[in-house]
Formats: sequence, C-alpha cells, structure tokens
Amino acid sequence: MAEIHTNGYVSIREHIVANWKKIVLLNASNAQVFTTNIDGTKARWAHTKGTQQIKIGKTPWGEEIFETVEIESNRVLEISLTVSGADVSLSSTVTKIQVLDTKNRIMTEETFTPFTFETAQDELTLSIKIQVPQQ
Repeated sequence: MAEIHTNGYVSIREHIVANWKKIVLLNASNAQVFTTNIDGTKARWAHTKGTQQIKIGKTPWGEEIFETVEIESNRVLEISLTVSGADVSLSSTVTKIQVLDTKNRIMTEETFTPFTFETAQDELTLSIKIQVPQQ
C-alpha cells in the first residue's frame, strides 16, 4: 500500500477548504435552525495558511523564476461562525453543528452544550476545528 506524502496531505487540506462550503445549526430534534455559506459573512476559514516557493518558469537567460504561494499547511483547519438571535427564529435552541460540502453531504458534525437564542441581541460564536494530521 502506498503512503501519502506531505504534498498529498496539503492537497487534502486544499480540497477541504475549496469544497466544504456550508454550515448548518440544528436543534435537539435535528431540525435545521440556521444555515450559511462559508464565505466570510457569518462563517469563514479562520486558520492561517503557510507559504511555499514554486518554480513558475525561466528568464530568457535561463534563470529560474519563483513565486510565493499560499498553501494549506496547517494540520488543523478552523472555521469560525458567529450567529445572532436576529438570524434565527426566536426562541430557538441549537445543539449541533454540521459542515456540508458543495453537494450538501455532511462532512463533519459536532454536538455542543445547548444554546438558546432568546433575543435578537443574543450571539453564539463557534469554532470548528478539522484535523488532517499527517505532514
């Protein structure tokens, strides 16, 4: 069986960030209370990216040209979500978060201590950490 190299894990992380696009909050009955895209509005990727030098060509004199590009080098990817009571029907209690891909398939989910939105000013901030451990 072949072993995945470091670049393979970087590719997996890049795929996750490019294709895991939606957040859903659910109540205790698994009914959807809130949904949003991971687009920087309510939910965003919060981890920092690494950089890597890649060769992009040569000068007319044969010297190599390099460019610095961002890569998903962290072992832990992080999504930050902030929802207020104004975003949901009041009074709603949420207990579970799901991350869905571009085809609306559940990629990961986590149950947390119930939180009830009682007023429009109530705010919930969650951090979802996704570990892709090998490097």
